[in-house]
Amino acid sequence: MIKVLFDECHGELSCSQLQEDNTPKEAWTILCGQVKQLFGDDAIFFQKESLTHQVLEDFQLLILAAPKSALSAEEVKTIVNFVKQGNSLLIASDRESLVINKDDSINAVLETLGMRFEELLNHPPEKVFNLLPHYISSEVSQLNIKEPVYVKTLPNSPYPIDIIATLPYTGKTLIATVEVPGNNQSGRVVVLGNYLILSNQYINTGNNQKLASNILCWLAHQNSLDCRVSRIPTEVNYRQSAKFSIVIANPKSQRLENITCVLESDKNALIQEPYKTVRFLPGYGQTQVQWNVIPQQIGQQTLRLTIDIPELENSETSKISSLFFAPVAQFQCLPDAEFDLVFLNPQGKAQEIVETGVTFEVQVIARWKNHAKAVPLRMQLECPLTHIKVEQISTERWYLTVLDPGDWLITLHINDINQKITRLVHAYPSQKNQIEKIQRDVVTPLAAEINYQVSQIRQEFDNEVIRQIPFQLFTPEEQVNRLYNYSTQEQLLEALQAARSETKRFSPLVEKLLQSIAPTYSPIHGCCIPYDPKLAAHLIKEHPFFEEQLAYNFQGIEGYEHYGQTWLEGNIAALFLHEKYGHGFFYNHTKVGQQLAILYRHGLLRKVDHEGLKSPYLQLFLQDEYKSAIETLHHSSIILNEGFATWMELTILRRLKGSVSQTVYRRKNFLFNDEYLTLLQQNSEYFKHFEPFYPSRYQEGYEYLEEIQSIFGTECGSKCVVQAVIKAAEVDFGIIEHGGRVEFLLSPGKIEEDLLSEHNDNNVTSPTERLKSIWKLLRKHVNEIRAEQQRLQCHRHCLHPECPVNLVIKRYLEW
Repeated sequence: MIKVLFDECHGELSCSQLQEDNTPKEAWTILCGQVKQLFGDDAIFFQKESLTHQVLEDFQLLILAAPKSALSAEEVKTIVNFVKQGNSLLIASDRESLVINKDDSINAVLETLGMRFEELLNHPPEKVFNLLPHYISSEVSQLNIKEPVYVKTLPNSPYPIDIIATLPYTGKTLIATVEVPGNNQSGRVVVLGNYLILSNQYINTGNNQKLASNILCWLAHQNSLDCRVSRIPTEVNYRQSAKFSIVIANPKSQRLENITCVLESDKNALIQEPYKTVRFLPGYGQTQVQWNVIPQQIGQQTLRLTIDIPELENSETSKISSLFFAPVAQFQCLPDAEFDLVFLNPQGKAQEIVETGVTFEVQVIARWKNHAKAVPLRMQLECPLTHIKVEQISTERWYLTVLDPGDWLITLHINDINQKITRLVHAYPSQKNQIEKIQRDVVTPLAAEINYQVSQIRQEFDNEVIRQIPFQLFTPEEQVNRLYNYSTQEQLLEALQAARSETKRFSPLVEKLLQSIAPTYSPIHGCCIPYDPKLAAHLIKEHPFFEEQLAYNFQGIEGYEHYGQTWLEGNIAALFLHEKYGHGFFYNHTKVGQQLAILYRHGLLRKVDHEGLKSPYLQLFLQDEYKSAIETLHHSSIILNEGFATWMELTILRRLKGSVSQTVYRRKNFLFNDEYLTLLQQNSEYFKHFEPFYPSRYQEGYEYLEEIQSIFGTECGSKCVVQAVIKAAEVDFGIIEHGGRVEFLLSPGKIEEDLLSEHNDNNVTSPTERLKSIWKLLRKHVNEIRAEQQRLQCHRHCLHPECPVNLVIKRYLEW
């Protein structure tokens, strides 16, 4: 008599009964019913306490299903010994048991058998069709599953492992069996990567119930025959012979006679001697049965196998029935040929790149081998019809016209052999058309959403000055011509020309381009964003180290799926916030920013053509006299300016809709990996006096502002950040415009002395050092400011003259 023990003392996800509150769990009551039907009403027991040798000695089959609590080391040893003594084990798991509860003790049992459960990292399938011949898979062609794990076979497994079912797409093992040699009979183990297959919820779907019955009979040693190791080539040429074989084994000591095997084909393949008879099979013996199969049709085909087992006399323990496998094997019948797609231009010449709007021809080329006779095949060309116009000329020729630029996938389906050939159609418009499309389809919709979000912080972000700042994508050449003087233009345009034709690695060229051609805010031209993913794709072939920088500087890398439309939209949103609302606000609405903008417009912060200035000689004089002071002023504002732009970008990105909001994480990593200040510090008088905390120009200022926002909360924090930036940059260095010229009301020595002197907090003039002082002050007086904010209801209106932040700064720092 077979006695079966269901373990229920380790918080198994499945159980035999309802929970205490009578709510249904993933019960196995149907499976329990099968156990009783097969082995009798007295065959089933449930264990509520630890598994010990004394508990297991009266049982022949243990069922251990997805435990949530760990097995003890002693229990693991007991279970392993139980199997080695010739008993059987059904051990099952799933993602919740293995991953969520992180219990690896079940693998301690499996590892002694040469296996372990592993998390499936791919998308979990819901159906399984891939079953290999075995007693367990007889009459089983489909299983319904949910959130499985997979069974990994370990190297140097101590026992032969039979794979019964594999998961679609990944081919990873779902069900496996192993037999452990024992004194009288082998111990049998079934390893199941999804316990839900046998639960009440799923057992009556697909062929799950038949699988359950087969597993129970096999574990109880009630099968009269074992089947395994079926072989046939996965591809067979049309009308050529292939061998199919399968091993059948006798699991009993009693001799079997007159076993009949019948092989059938679903596509009328010619099978030589489809009926095979095994005259006798000795006890524990095995034999290989083999057929010659000659396919008569092209395409995917399956074979079915029926094995009739004669009834054994005086056998009470074996379940006598035929075994049926549909399919027992699958193969593809191919014509003895190779197929290819070629693109021909109107002149009949092969081409790889096409133009939008120009019709070209697509042909199928078949190369028949070994004097094979050409077989008519049904072919179909599949194209994205919204982007490509298709006209069929014959069964093997088509005219195509690409309507939109881009990379479009076309697929040739050779229906008779279930084979497909895919090719990319590369259609390139002018760079100008691409940029116009991005401005229309990406920039314009984002501009409206971003403007709404930033205006919720402060109304200054919605004023006419900020709204009128241009945000424009340019080709690299256009950006160079717009931002640089003639001599620099010449050098950079030559560098761009060299880069487009470069075929060997030369890092200085790429470094020069990345330093000079990048998203830029100009107080004259607004936001200038270079766009050329094609150039980035060309450069990355020899310079993979620069992948990320090339992608961010040129708005993507053509042909790289990672830098698709979603990536581009996120990057445009980030640059819109960083350049227009970060730097745009700083240069237009802060005192230091306005003075730096004057210097920029008059060519004192950049290289310009002096001939184009109203007073070139005055400009040259000022540039020479004030060069060091201007550089120090510029450097003293970098951490504040870039930190504020970074804060604007990362703060508002989180508030945008859809996948764009996810851009914040990759942008933060990119910005904080910047090492600009490390290089600048080597020659900067300012940064020699005030050593930056991070190599990145973006991180330090951002962290001060982020903490200010954090301490004042969601309602007032953002407003306080903007006010802190305004106050940090509220320093007058006497730089004005008068009569179209720039004038300095302070001497260069005075400007430089004020910026570099080690002042106390009250007298500091460096915008970055002022920000640090404000940050420390606000942290110290946070409760005082919060109380005043609540009294004034600052979350409703930002009252600048009465601003509690301003008042604290004035009281304690006298600014």
